[in-house]
Amino acid sequence: MKKFFKYLGFGFLSVIIFFIGIGVVTSINTVDKEAVFEPYIAEAIPKLASWDQTSYQELMSEEGFNGATPEQWTLYLNKFSKLGEFQSIGKAELQNWKTLSPIGSPSVTYAVYQVPVTFSTGLAHVQLALQSSEEKVEINSVKFLSDILMQ
Repeated sequence: MKKFFKYLGFGFLSVIIFFIGIGVVTSINTVDKEAVFEPYIAEAIPKLASWDQTSYQELMSEEGFNGATPEQWTLYLNKFSKLGEFQSIGKAELQNWKTLSPIGSPSVTYAVYQVPVTFSTGLAHVQLALQSSEEKVEINSVKFLSDILMQ
């Protein structure tokens, strides 16, 4: 019986050490969100507010951009352009984030930010879903949130 509890304790200890190790590896591979994503957002928002499809193609991931046809992009950008001219950007607020560290592949950090942006028509919010992998940041999705877009 004593041997059984010894093996059982060793098993529990092994499982605990395993999960601690996973946590350490994940935290080592996580990017500093403030240092990586926030400067990127400050650089990307004025480009997005140009309402130019090529700017979106340059800034977005391939999957994110190809989620809509060129005709749909034209419709979206015409609708978004009702917000007017870009004036200023506020402090980006982190909504959610996660890091995936697959074995044999580089880790990828995903983050969702909501950013207050002032346009010539007033305040709007931009929700950006970002990903960072191997020091490359891309936008997965963009949502403009404003009452003007509901008209």
